[in-house]
Amino acid sequence: MTAPLPHRAIAKANRKADFPTMAWHTLLLFFMGFALVTGLRFAFDHAKGGWRAALEPIMLQGDVVRWHVWASIALTGLVAGYIAFLVKARLAARWKVSKVMLKAPVKAARWQAINRAVYWLGLTTFVVAVLSGIWLYFLPFFGWLELVGYVHEITSWALVAYMLIHVIAQFVMGGIWQLLKIFIPRFDLLQAGAVMGVAGVSGALGFAALDWSATRDLVAAKADTAPLVDGKLDDAVWQNAQKQMVYTSHGWNVAGGETPIEVRAAVHGDRIYIATSWPDDTRSYMRLPLKKTAQGWVRMIGDDPRHTYDGADTIDYYEDKFAIAISPKQSPFGGGWHFGPDPLPGVKKPLQGRGYHFTDDGSVVDLWHWKASRTGATGQAEDSLFGPPVPYDPVKHEVRYPAGYASDKKDKDSGYQDNFAKGPHGWSVNWPSRSVTPKYLPRDLAKLQARLGTSQSPYESHGSEFNMGPDEIVPYSKALDDKIPVGTLIPALYWTKPMSGPAGDVAARGYWQNGRWTVEFSRKLDAPDAQDVAIKDGVYLWFAAFNHNQTRHSWHILPVRLRLPH
Repeated sequence: MTAPLPHRAIAKANRKADFPTMAWHTLLLFFMGFALVTGLRFAFDHAKGGWRAALEPIMLQGDVVRWHVWASIALTGLVAGYIAFLVKARLAARWKVSKVMLKAPVKAARWQAINRAVYWLGLTTFVVAVLSGIWLYFLPFFGWLELVGYVHEITSWALVAYMLIHVIAQFVMGGIWQLLKIFIPRFDLLQAGAVMGVAGVSGALGFAALDWSATRDLVAAKADTAPLVDGKLDDAVWQNAQKQMVYTSHGWNVAGGETPIEVRAAVHGDRIYIATSWPDDTRSYMRLPLKKTAQGWVRMIGDDPRHTYDGADTIDYYEDKFAIAISPKQSPFGGGWHFGPDPLPGVKKPLQGRGYHFTDDGSVVDLWHWKASRTGATGQAEDSLFGPPVPYDPVKHEVRYPAGYASDKKDKDSGYQDNFAKGPHGWSVNWPSRSVTPKYLPRDLAKLQARLGTSQSPYESHGSEFNMGPDEIVPYSKALDDKIPVGTLIPALYWTKPMSGPAGDVAARGYWQNGRWTVEFSRKLDAPDAQDVAIKDGVYLWFAAFNHNQTRHSWHILPVRLRLPH
């Protein structure tokens, strides 16, 4: 028979934590912190200023959405493992709160009960954080994403508060040794620890499998005749094609930031057709118009000095846009979005301080970018990409560095053009001044204004694409300029022929009616050039809607997988 341990030996043993508990606490602290500093980054990206700016030093930069998902997978495994550990080691009593203990005359006993009550408070907070995260990630179709996002953020901070309360309660219960014992292991309960490890890995793999399986399929219909790319969806193939709803959030100029997007796809011959539709109260065509003042013409780049075109962040004088990102990779945004004010050290920082689009593995994310005024008039979407960062050139990139975001090559003088002279940096020659001299003036101002509509507000619907076509322009002359009244707005864009070259590979046409945009896209299935992604069975798609803003588009994390007909 083994002799009982003396009181001093028991006290010494109680100054140590079993190794599985110590390891679990260490991993939990790391991954909770990792989840917090990654989640804060894209929460701050959506926020309109505020207190989060003070937390900039602790936020991670880069591919934070993917890292946040990884942290969630790890935390799922840790919770599953700890539950298995408590069961195997028969330590459920660690969580039992007794009324007798709460009223015990001994201080240590009372605080032990209080500490267990704190456990339950932390568990409840953790469950709310998990459920809100599941809602945002897997169940966005329930809506209320902005509110649920706030709940998720608040519970994340509540967990930080819980950890502080937990430390205080432990200290009051047992003094400094009660805190230090988590760093001093005793090597027992190792069998239960092994069970915890197996259960933890299984839980993490289960979450990863759920994440993988949550990607929904968009099954393309096989069209007997090619649909007309006109944005009206009255072709026979669209009546029977599968509809997939994509729920996006974080968009600006939209109530709650949410934009549900309806998507359909079809194949005819060697071409893919993708139809998209989403709600938008106004038809916004006005992009950075030129305004006649008593001192001359100026660019209207944004009324709010915090959000201007020269800061790559205008939210008023801008056209509606829509983008489809295409990648063979399932990673969020194909690995093409890196958040933060300086995610690519050694080059010029992003103007808006929110990040860059680029890939860091040499891959390319194809981007079909429909722009209501710039490409809308010619029935196209600008074929663009997220790729490896371009070499930094201090002269060329004096104003703005694009990182890995670029348009495919465009033939000279094709497609939309800026209606003012530009310097070697790609901005107005007078930059940073807003003053410009137009290259072209309207041939018939009254006729142009009749087409564009009478509204001069960026927040109201406009009549037509805010540009000037080849039959509407004449070269600038002071004589004609003198006839134009002060206060007149004219487009800052013109075009003389459709976009040609690789940038013009994608046909697209938008149609707005009754508070809803519909845009149809079409391109060859095979990649027309090296900057494109071939449309194959299983390719992944992401969608983004821009409500008359430059970069504050809505977005979603889980992609849609395209399935082609056999």
